[in-house]
Amino acid sequence: MTISRTRVDDLPKNEAVAIAGGNAVLVRTDDGVYGFVNRCLHQDLPLTGAHVADGVLICPHHFWRYELPEGRLCSQAEAAACLATVDVSVEDDEVVVDLPSPPTAEPGSLRAHLLARAETWNRDDPPDAQHPGARRD
Repeated sequence: MTISRTRVDDLPKNEAVAIAGGNAVLVRTDDGVYGFVNRCLHQDLPLTGAHVADGVLICPHHFWRYELPEGRLCSQAEAAACLATVDVSVEDDEVVVDLPSPPTAEPGSLRAHLLARAETWNRDDPPDAQHPGARRD
């Protein structure tokens, strides 16, 4: 975990601001300061620039809506889904954020597989006969 500190007065009200290299966002409202991992549940796009209206955080890309303070998705179908939160506290006009470690690729994930393949791929290698796009002469 990493600790990040930001002055409360440096945070605009009702707007998601990226911190820690864009890994998280802070949202300041009249009710407090909230922290979330900087990823929307819809298409994993960043929440930076999202705004708050009537206690609801609205993603700037496709307008998915999340109730504050817990980041619960407003959709009835996905009512249990919530944004991942980060621990936030306010100490002497300073926001202290306990950030999670950046995510890593899971073993066996498609991303890990593609990265491993890219590291060894040579365009001059003969095609894999099992690949669906391989030529069959």
